[in-house]
Amino acid sequence: MSDTPLTDTSTFARVETGIVPALRLTEQGIQTQTQAAAINPGAAYMRSQGLLKAADFTPAGCPQLVVFPAEVTPEEVEALAVSLWEDAGWVSPGRLRLSGQAELNGPFSLDQQIRECLQLPPYSQTAFRLDCPRCRNGELAEELRGIDPLTDAFAASEPIGLEYDALSGLLAICRRLGGSLRVGPGNRATGSPAQILSPDPDSAVNLAVYSPYWIEKNALKQLLEPVLGELSTDPGAPDRPSRAQQRLNQEAEALVSAQLGEEKLAWIAAEAAAFDKEVGSQLNQSNTLALYGSLGSGADFFLGVETSLQVPTSLRFHPHHGKPFAIYQLQWLGQPPGNRRLSRVERVARMKVINAFEDAARLLVQVAAGAVIDEDSFLVTWN
Repeated sequence: MSDTPLTDTSTFARVETGIVPALRLTEQGIQTQTQAAAINPGAAYMRSQGLLKAADFTPAGCPQLVVFPAEVTPEEVEALAVSLWEDAGWVSPGRLRLSGQAELNGPFSLDQQIRECLQLPPYSQTAFRLDCPRCRNGELAEELRGIDPLTDAFAASEPIGLEYDALSGLLAICRRLGGSLRVGPGNRATGSPAQILSPDPDSAVNLAVYSPYWIEKNALKQLLEPVLGELSTDPGAPDRPSRAQQRLNQEAEALVSAQLGEEKLAWIAAEAAAFDKEVGSQLNQSNTLALYGSLGSGADFFLGVETSLQVPTSLRFHPHHGKPFAIYQLQWLGQPPGNRRLSRVERVARMKVINAFEDAARLLVQVAAGAVIDEDSFLVTWN
C-alpha cells in the first residue's frame, strides 16, 4: 500500500486510511470536511434516510444513484460538491443541493438484498439519489461513441446542460471517494439493463499547481529536473501514426467535409490564418512557458506555465483570489484515446508519471506556496 494519494492503487485503502480526504479551502485555509461545512446545518440534515427502496430504481426512466463504501461520510460528499458548485450545500434533512435544481437525496442505507437487486458493487453501503430536471439532446451520434463512458452510458438520450453537469460532477466525486454511479435501465439503448460506472482512482493523473509566484524557466528546470528528468522546450518529433489511427483521421476528415462542405472549410481555414497573424505575436510575448520531458516509453509529459485570474471553484476563498496566479500544469501525453482498458505497459507508464508529478507538485508547493488541484478540480494535499 502506498503512502501517497496519487500512487495508491487500492480504492479501499484510499478510503479506509483517509489518505485522500475531502478538502475545502476556506478563509481559514485548507480544512477537512470535519472542520468546515457549507451551511453547518447539524447532524439531522445528514442522518440516514433509511433503507433505499429498490423498486424505485428498476423501471426505465428511474433516477440515477451514486453509491459509496461505509467509510465515506455525507460530510465528504458535501465537501467535494462545494468544491465543484458555488451554491452547493444542505438545504433540508436528506437534501444536498449540487447546483440549481440538481440535488442529491440521501444518504440511504443498503443491505445485501438491495445490492443484489440493483446489481451494485459489493462494497456499496450508502447511496444518494440524483434528483435533477431531465435535459436530453437525443441519441448520441455514432462517431461520438467510445470516447466518454458517461455519454456512452446515455447513448439512447444524451444528457446536456444541468443534468450532464451534475452527472459528470458526481462521476468525479466517485473517482475521488472510491464510489460508483448507477445509470438506470434504458439509457444506453431501449431495453438495456442498468450500468455501473466505477472510475479508476488512478486515472486522475494530471495536476495543476496554482501559485502567487512566477518561477523563471531556468530556475524551474533546476528545481524540477531532479524529479522529472531533463526538460526541454522542444517536444521532439511526433510519433508516426499507426494505420488504424491514419484510418480514423481520414474518416474524421471525410465526415467533417461532408457535414460542412469545402466552401465552409476554406472559410474556417482563412479565418484561422487571419487570427494567427493578428494575435500570434501577442501570444509569443505573453507570460507562457512550455517544457517537455519523458520518463520512458509511453511516459511523455508536458509542463505548461501560464498566468491567469481565473481559478477553479475550489480556490474561490484563496487569499490571492482576484489577483494573477501562475499555473503550473503537469499533463501526461501518453493517455490512450477513448475509454478502453489500459494495457499493463500503459499502467506502468502511468504510475511512473503519477509518481513524478506528485514529487514535482510537492516541490512547487514548498517553493512557490502553491495549491494543488487535480484534473477534477479538487484540492490535493499530502500528509
